[in-house]
Amino acid sequence: MPRKVSEIEKKAILESFISGKDIKEIAKFYKYSPTTISRQLKKFLKNDDFENIKIKNIKTNKTNFIQTQEKISRDNKNFENNIEKGIYCEEVFEVIPIIDGLDLDNQRELASRPIIDAQLPEVVYLIVDKKIELVPKLLKDYPEWSYMPEQDLKRITLEIFADLKHAKKFCSKNEKTIKIPNSKVFIMASKSLKSKGISRIIFEDFLFSL
Repeated sequence: MPRKVSEIEKKAILESFISGKDIKEIAKFYKYSPTTISRQLKKFLKNDDFENIKIKNIKTNKTNFIQTQEKISRDNKNFENNIEKGIYCEEVFEVIPIIDGLDLDNQRELASRPIIDAQLPEVVYLIVDKKIELVPKLLKDYPEWSYMPEQDLKRITLEIFADLKHAKKFCSKNEKTIKIPNSKVFIMASKSLKSKGISRIIFEDFLFSL
């Protein structure tokens, strides 16, 4: 037997609808079918009022969606611009650490992998100089990657770290570390990094290509 809509729910449903909530959204929240929600609303509203509010809500939600997409687009552009300047951003995305399910003793057998396939930790750290400029190195400067082909050893590489204390161990007197709360910024800024000659990213025992 279908659950009866309580008087309290009826009032809340009406207020939600008038305030701009979509019928499907209301139905999902109160766990009724959209048909049930529409039927309850029509008991309180004239048919014309119901249709006008419904159309208004659809237009508002569509506008909000477009604005959200535009904001995401602007944020992505800002990520790319900020990484070029060595400035970190505050937006955060949840990313599963790449080390899950991998054999740590055999990781280097994978050699370089596309950065787009990397599932880096949510937060990473980067070494910059006093002017907040990136501090890339040649791959040959990392002994653990010395087995790579000569042409790869000449590639300009940027190292990122999962742990702040660990990153500081590699800082010289004229360098410091900055926090990158969104590790996906390296994917979004890959073209800009490559334009600077940087084609590889080192993260722990992983080597990624841009």
